[in-house]
Amino acid sequence: MISADRLRGHVAALVANGPRCGDLPGVPAALRYITDELSSLGLVVRVERYGGELHDVNLVAEIEGGTSDDAVELCAHWDTVEDTPGADDNASGVAGVLEAARALRDLDLPARTIRFCLFGGEEDGFQGSTAHVGQITPGTESIVFEMIGRTSPTQAAPSFLLDPPTVGDFIALVADPASAGLADAFASAAAPNLPTFPLIIPVEAMDVVLRSDHVPYWASGRRSLLVTDTAEYRNPDYHQPTDTLDSLDLDFAARVTAAAVRTITRLAG
Repeated sequence: MISADRLRGHVAALVANGPRCGDLPGVPAALRYITDELSSLGLVVRVERYGGELHDVNLVAEIEGGTSDDAVELCAHWDTVEDTPGADDNASGVAGVLEAARALRDLDLPARTIRFCLFGGEEDGFQGSTAHVGQITPGTESIVFEMIGRTSPTQAAPSFLLDPPTVGDFIALVADPASAGLADAFASAAAPNLPTFPLIIPVEAMDVVLRSDHVPYWASGRRSLLVTDTAEYRNPDYHQPTDTLDSLDLDFAARVTAAAVRTITRLAG
């Protein structure tokens, strides 16, 4: 069972030392926390360096698969922009990955490896995920948590959507056409406890959603699903100092994480 209280504890620890960017104290504190949490689950944490700065780091752990070289990855970026504690963006996503790892660690040997990826450099052009995608097999696919902690009585939407939801009580599932099956799988796993809004993006609307770590997967022809509370379309604290723990709905985040666990269990075989 995914615990909202444990999610709260993860977010609290991640935001405690301020923004997670550059050479700020929040960076080493977050990296230590993520490493310690995954290690406490009995997982081996691998450091992927993609640049010369101390913050140019991905943290990766996995449950090894039995019969396939390909993996199913659950991903989130740990970094923030300046001047925000980044509770929703994206401590909520990191917390979800950590709790999913807890739920999946005792899974009987899956056919495909299950990999947990915490990326740096998302806020600087997806640097960490771009480097990571260059190292994985062509059949590896991913679910990317990008802000999973906000609900709202109101909901905005991009202009290309016809009759979009007006209440922010759902999780958006954003896919390119090749990844539509991932959106279907997640929506099925989420029902009936979590409303979803699957969105298969047409080419003419791609610029609206090319904003997170799913982008390098799509660009390389791999399947990836963006799972998001829709950022500024719902969250007025997006990239602001007010993106704090007390603004989050962690029961909602727990339901999102539970749906991801069920989806990954099915995908990994």
